[in-house]
Amino acid sequence: MDVRVGIVSWETASLLRRCLDSLPAALGNLAAEIVVVDNASSDDSVQVARDGGATVVANSQNVGFGRAMNVALAGTSAPFLIALNPDTNPRARSLEKLVRRLQDEPRLGLVTPKLLNVDGSLQTSVHRFPSVPLALVMGLVPHLLRRGPIGRHFWLDGFADYRRRQSIDWATGAVHAIRRAALADPDHAYSERNFIYGEDRALCWELHHAGWDVEYEPASEVIHVGGAATRRAFGDSIYARKLDADYEWFQSHHGAVHARLWAAANAVGIASKVAVARFIWPAEDPRMRRNRQQLRLHARFLFR
Repeated sequence: MDVRVGIVSWETASLLRRCLDSLPAALGNLAAEIVVVDNASSDDSVQVARDGGATVVANSQNVGFGRAMNVALAGTSAPFLIALNPDTNPRARSLEKLVRRLQDEPRLGLVTPKLLNVDGSLQTSVHRFPSVPLALVMGLVPHLLRRGPIGRHFWLDGFADYRRRQSIDWATGAVHAIRRAALADPDHAYSERNFIYGEDRALCWELHHAGWDVEYEPASEVIHVGGAATRRAFGDSIYARKLDADYEWFQSHHGAVHARLWAAANAVGIASKVAVARFIWPAEDPRMRRNRQQLRLHARFLFR
């Protein structure tokens, strides 16, 4: 086998069917094995996976993303792994291009494609590792000044250069093509510390610090619905859950003092947005409520 494709499903039967149907064309000439780990779905995800020709592991309970994906990718001799979300629709030869890129570049540990929304527009997927300077830029630099070098350097939404292949810090884990030999433990690609969120960033961080390159490849395009399972599971608490994972990761890697500085930078940035927005939006506007909620969450991490 050239590649093991791992998919974690939960209540996404219709999307999973479309994903599996797209794989033969997306994988091209690669010899692939496909494993779907289902986290105790109540719909017919398990049957859809079996009908799609995948090897299926049906969990009796929802064990979270990292733990389930590690099961999906474990126990193979294939040199390359693809972690794939069930709400993706990879275009023809898109996954093959990622694996060929890993084959061509021996120091490349992970490569990720260009993600597209369902309407074909670009989906933000590449990010800088969290830092105090990044938080200040996101919070305080005006929109007009984000064009050019600042936007490209910090991969700011709407201003990053998604047109060319390049080295990156980390990418959303909707699609990760991974060199199995780059992993410290080939059977544990992703962190299992959190139920969900942060596993993609943690993996890219570990690869960088082990001396491997991480790359964005725009020649490979994958349509991604985004949040199909998490919105159903967590609803309006998604942002708070993401922040919990963000601060837990930041503190574990940079220490409590630096994490507090990061929280202060985040809070100052959002507070400045709230102050400006008061002159633009009415107090009951959903955007104002969202900004105030985000400010309270960051302040909680600052003062806890």
